[in-house]
Amino acid sequence: MYKQGDIIIIRYPLSDKPAKSIIRPVVVISNELSNSLDKDILVCQITTHLRNDQFSILLTDDKVSVPMPEACEVRCNKIATVRVWDKVILDKISTVKAKGLSVIIDKVKSAL
Repeated sequence: MYKQGDIIIIRYPLSDKPAKSIIRPVVVISNELSNSLDKDILVCQITTHLRNDQFSILLTDDKVSVPMPEACEVRCNKIATVRVWDKVILDKISTVKAKGLSVIIDKVKSAL
């Protein structure tokens, strides 16, 4: 089971074309209790297109267990529900450390 803070690679649904998806990294933001209730998790997009806006968090090496391959940020206002099944989630690549995760969760809350 995936945990809050896990960085995973998924087939991310496109909001303007629901039948299509792209492969992208995301961070799990739903907590373990929520994740244990059903087969869905909440995730935020990770992108290399750096916006540095009020809802973005730069994923520096000190915030993750395994450094990301290039500069990227979490888009805390881009939240999706993902069904946990083999064809959607492709791999786990890292984990956001506790300090970085608390900043991400606070930014998500500010977007709501």
